[in-house]
Amino acid sequence: MNKHLLLYKALVIGIFVLFIGAGITPVIGEDFSNEQEVSSLTFYTFGRSGTKKCKVELESDVIEDISVMFEELKNMLACDPTSDSIQKLKVDFVDLLDKNNLIPKGLCKDNVVSLLSPRWLDWFDGNNPFYRNNYLSSLGSRLENSFVPGSFPHTGSAFFCSLAGGGFGLMFPPVMIPRPRIATVWSSFLNADTIAANLYTGHGFSASGPQFGVALGFLGVGLSFAIPGQPAYFGFGGYALYTMVGAEEITTYPLNRAPVVSEESPKNGQMSVPLSLSELSFRISDADGDRMSYWVTTDPDIGSGEGHFKTDGRYSVSVSGLEPDKSYSWTVRVSDGESTVVKSFGFTSVEGPPFDPFDEGWQYRKKVTVDHSLVAGDQYVFPIVVNIVDSDLKNKAQNDGDDILFMDDSGVANKLYHEFEKYDSDTGTLVVWVGLPELYGSSDTDFYMYYGNPTCSNNENSIGVWDGYFEAVWHMSDYGNQIDSTGNGHTLFPAKAPEYQKEASIGYSCYFDGFNDEYLEGSAVVTNYPVTSEAYGIIDYNVESMIPVAMCDYSGYDVLSGIYFRSSNADDKLRAYSRDNSGQPNTWATTTNTYTLNIPQYMVARHSSKSFREAC
Repeated sequence: MNKHLLLYKALVIGIFVLFIGAGITPVIGEDFSNEQEVSSLTFYTFGRSGTKKCKVELESDVIEDISVMFEELKNMLACDPTSDSIQKLKVDFVDLLDKNNLIPKGLCKDNVVSLLSPRWLDWFDGNNPFYRNNYLSSLGSRLENSFVPGSFPHTGSAFFCSLAGGGFGLMFPPVMIPRPRIATVWSSFLNADTIAANLYTGHGFSASGPQFGVALGFLGVGLSFAIPGQPAYFGFGGYALYTMVGAEEITTYPLNRAPVVSEESPKNGQMSVPLSLSELSFRISDADGDRMSYWVTTDPDIGSGEGHFKTDGRYSVSVSGLEPDKSYSWTVRVSDGESTVVKSFGFTSVEGPPFDPFDEGWQYRKKVTVDHSLVAGDQYVFPIVVNIVDSDLKNKAQNDGDDILFMDDSGVANKLYHEFEKYDSDTGTLVVWVGLPELYGSSDTDFYMYYGNPTCSNNENSIGVWDGYFEAVWHMSDYGNQIDSTGNGHTLFPAKAPEYQKEASIGYSCYFDGFNDEYLEGSAVVTNYPVTSEAYGIIDYNVESMIPVAMCDYSGYDVLSGIYFRSSNADDKLRAYSRDNSGQPNTWATTTNTYTLNIPQYMVARHSSKSFREAC
């Protein structure tokens, strides 16, 4: 391993512990020999009890382990500082330091762990009275305009903050001991990293890449040094009254929380909406208190509207001209100036009174029965799949299946919504989803399929099948783009195309070979917790493979977390994972039973904002 890289990582470790320890300032230094893989690591702490120091020699792979754990802890501190997972990670990190004798004499592990969770961390939420310091932000903007060179595209600032940085470049003064300084300046035109966070609120930023920074009223330690033939290094850590950095990349924390659209009326998937409907209404809210603008459109066009600089509340737009037995979709787009959320809803207008299909031109009918022993308790507004091969459909139904109709009873009855997944008139093969208003666990449920009307138009309605509780449904039966059946518009596009329309247990499927990184991608499915995700597939190679099934908003912030299933050839079990925006799994659940190759697997995971609750 490159010795200079190890030196940089060792310095960053010291910087990290400084950043999160409100009462302790550690610094790590390292000496190298060109002839050995052992490095000398020195750990300093500056606290109320004075300066403490310990020096150990560690192998390069141990330093690498410490650095890897540091990176994981740093990311979680920035993105999810109050989760249960980070508390365990803090303990593990201190255990690793203690194992390698990096905790100075006079301090115990509990002391260091407590320093990693300062009291002000409890205020890291939206109820914090200092959560939005607009007057400080205004002052910060003035200072940024005074100091930041115009060549840097982004800026970050923080008041009364802990501060740490390091990288390739110059720092002034080049050596700092823990005493107050009016100003400290650093500059890097290669690469550097800086982290700053308000000691009371937890608000802060991280800066990476080429940068220029200024800290006013700085108290801390730092060091600049150079190796012949190499760029100069610098590293520092401490506290400042005000810090400002202009850099190639800036990430602020907490991340901006996107607006939320909720309480739509009519409810998504609602059936039999009256033709007299005169308005569409919805609620918009922003956890950060930002003003919002919204735009509403409809398809087919029955009305539209917009509003600007609105606070949390309920808003509406006027509509008119609904036609009977017709599906409508409407889309609300909301922006807080930084994040934009697009939410689509659908409903179907009233179909009129119950009717007898035989009086309207249908000639044939068959009863379909759902065996109650297959139903786990009573269900309501529940889609079921009908998967049959019927010669009567081949010989008596329209070639495109437009006349296939489902009713909740024989004779005069109510029409049921259905969605075709596959229909082949040459063989009479039918795969169709039917939305049942009620499904009982104690008695069989009967409904009826009608066909044989040569003059009727299409009766399919997928939005009616998948009500407002479904955020996205993909049957994986399309060729190319995989369409979301809910009407929410979450289409999946082939980033690297799999094989399409392969024969499957239910209709068609997509085949991912597991070797060529084939995958589909689309917009995030933003929803509220808990989230239940389901997938149905076959594993045909005994190697690790992933089946991504959903994306959701993570802990209320604008950070995406993916839920996906993964097989493991180590124990032949399925695992459900959640990933944060860094791409690393942070929660998971494992099935009790093992999976079998080439046998269809039905996978379900229920995910809360903290951890998986169920997987089967």
